[in-house]
Amino acid sequence: MKGVAKAALLSAILLSPAYAIELIKLDEKGYGIDFGIQYRVMYNNSNIGSNNQYDFFRQRLRLNFDVKTEKGVGGFFQIEYRGGWGGASPDASDPRGAYAVSAFNRLQARGIRYGYLYFPAGPGTVLAGILPANDQVDQMLFSADWDLNVGGIAYAGKVGDFDYRLAYVRLVEGAFYRNTPGIKDKDQHFLVLDLNSKLGGLDAGIHYYGTYGKICDPNSTNYPNNCTPANFITLNQTWVGPTLTFKLDPITLHGVVLVNSGKIANTSNSGWLARLEGSTKLGPATFSLLGVYSSGKNNGNGFQTVHGLLGTGGYWAYTYIFTPHGPSDVNDFGLEPGNQGFGLTTVQAKVDFPIMEGLSVQGVVGTFRSNKDMGGAGKSLGTEAGVTFTAKMGKHMNLEFGGAVAGLGNAGRAVYNGGAKKSVNEIFARLQLEF
Repeated sequence: MKGVAKAALLSAILLSPAYAIELIKLDEKGYGIDFGIQYRVMYNNSNIGSNNQYDFFRQRLRLNFDVKTEKGVGGFFQIEYRGGWGGASPDASDPRGAYAVSAFNRLQARGIRYGYLYFPAGPGTVLAGILPANDQVDQMLFSADWDLNVGGIAYAGKVGDFDYRLAYVRLVEGAFYRNTPGIKDKDQHFLVLDLNSKLGGLDAGIHYYGTYGKICDPNSTNYPNNCTPANFITLNQTWVGPTLTFKLDPITLHGVVLVNSGKIANTSNSGWLARLEGSTKLGPATFSLLGVYSSGKNNGNGFQTVHGLLGTGGYWAYTYIFTPHGPSDVNDFGLEPGNQGFGLTTVQAKVDFPIMEGLSVQGVVGTFRSNKDMGGAGKSLGTEAGVTFTAKMGKHMNLEFGGAVAGLGNAGRAVYNGGAKKSVNEIFARLQLEF
C-alpha cells in the first residue's frame, strides 16, 4: 500500500484515504496510477428540524485516481456519486428534499469533486486546480473534509525546520458581469498563508486567511444573473492567529487563537476566537477535553467564519447533533464556531475506548451557549450527549453506529431547530469501505 498523492499531502492541502492500491508502477511503465475508494451506506433516524420522527438511507461512492508521469509530477482527481434510497433518487440525491413514486434508484453523478495538477518547484510543490484545502486552525474557518473544494493555485513545501503553504483561490468568478459598469473588480479573492515550525518542545504556527472583493448580494432579487451595480456589495474578511501544540507525556495540549475583522456590505465586523484542547491516555482509553470561545455582538457582527459566510461546515467539534460528525453528518444543526456572529462558548468532552479487538466505542458530551442574545431568543443553545461504536467488518471496512440526544434552550430551538421540539434525538449507522 502507498500514500495517496504524496506530494499533495504537504501542509494538509489534501486529506485523502490513508492507503491506495498501486494499479500501475511508475518505474515499470514510465507512468503510474494509484487508486483509492470511499464507499458508504448510511442510515439516519431522528427528529432534527421536525416535531415528528423520520428516517432515511443514503449511499455515496468516491473514486480517487492519482496519475503520475514521474516522481512528484502528475494529476489527482476524485469522482463522486451519491443518492438516497427510494423513488426520488433519480432526480435528487437527498430524500429529504424530493418525493417520487418510482421503481428504480441510482446514485447521482456529482462530477469531479476535486482535481488538480502538481509538480515540484524549488523546495516545494505547486498544485493548480480545484483544491481540497483545509485551514490549519482545526477547521474552525473552512474544511475540505466537509466539502469546501475551491479552484486555485497553491505552493507548499519545507525549508529547514519550517513548513509553509501559500495559496490563491478564486472564490467567486465575476466574468459573467464583465460588461457591468462601475465595478472594477467583480471577483472574490481568497488568500492563504501558513507557516509552521518547532520551537523547543512546541509545535508552533502562524496563519493568515483573507477574502476580498465585491459580490452580487445573494439576498438581492436580481441574484444571480440580473444584478446591477447597486446590487454589488463588499465582502472583505481577514483572519490572523497562532497555533501551539505542547506535549508532556502523557498529556497533549493544543491551542488556537484567531483575530477577525472585516466588512460585509456597509457593516463592519470584528471579533476573536480561542480554542484549547487537551488529551491524555488513561490505560487503554483516551480522554479529550475541548473548549471554544468566540466573541459576539448583539447585531451578529462579531467573529465570522467562512463556514458562516458560505453555509459550509467542518469537523471542529466532538458532538453529533449540534455539529457535523462523520457517521451522521448528513443530519445536524451545522453550528459553526462564530454562531452567526453572536459568539459561542462551548465545553465538550470525549472518551475513546477499545472494547476488544475489532470493536471500540466513543462517548461525547457538550454544552453550548451563545455569548449574545440571538434576536430575542436568548443565549441558551443546549446540551448534548452521544455514543458511537466502531466494528471492523473486514479489511478496510468498518461499521459505525450509535446515537445522541440533545436538550435545547430557547435560542437553540428557535435558531437551529426551526422552532420544533426542545428534545432532539438521533440514531445513525454507517457501513464504509475505504482505502
